[in-house]
Amino acid sequence: MKLKSVLIIFTALCLLAGCGPRVVIKKDYDFNSIKRVAITPFTCTVSAFSSRQVAGEAVADEFIMQFMQRNLDVVERYQLQSVMKEYDLASRGMLDMTTAKELGKLVGADVILTGTIVQYLPNRRDIIYVDDGTGGKRQEIYMVDAEIGISARMIDVETGVIVWAGHYRYNSFFIESAIRGVVAGLINSFAMLN
Repeated sequence: MKLKSVLIIFTALCLLAGCGPRVVIKKDYDFNSIKRVAITPFTCTVSAFSSRQVAGEAVADEFIMQFMQRNLDVVERYQLQSVMKEYDLASRGMLDMTTAKELGKLVGADVILTGTIVQYLPNRRDIIYVDDGTGGKRQEIYMVDAEIGISARMIDVETGVIVWAGHYRYNSFFIESAIRGVVAGLINSFAMLN
C-alpha cells in the first residue's frame, strides 16, 4: 500500500513538472525575421552551486544545439565572449539596451538570448525504505531527481528592446535531461508565435 502511495505521489510530481513555461512576447515583433542568434552564458543566482560558470555554459550550449536543430544560425560563443572582452562590454554588467545593440551589430546577430539560472538542484538520490512485514526495513526504491529553473530573455539588437521573456522550471531524473527539457520547453514557446 505504501509503495502504491509513493508511486502515485511520484507520478503527480512528474505531471506537475511538465507544466508549460511562462512566456511574455512583444506582440508586434516579427519572430520570422530572426535568422542569427547570439547566446550569452547564463548567470547563476544559486549560491549553493559551486561551479556556477559550468551550469551557465551548459545551459547556453543546450540553447545553441536546439536553435541549430531548428535551422537558426548561432554566433559562436567564444567569438561573442571575445568581442565582449575586446570592447569591454562585460564590465558594464548585465546587457542594457545600448550594450545589446552594440554587441549584436558587432557579431552580426538579429537577437541576443541571455538569462539567469534561478534554481539548480543537481542529481539527488533518495532511498525509500519499506517495512518488510516483520518490523524490519528493507530498501525498496531509489528515486533520482534533478531540477533546474531558468529565466531567459531575447533582445532585438536593432532596438535594444526585449521581445520575448520566459521562465520555466523542469524536473527530470538527471541534470542533463533537466537542462534539455527546460531549454526545449522555452524554445517550443516560439512555435506558438509562428
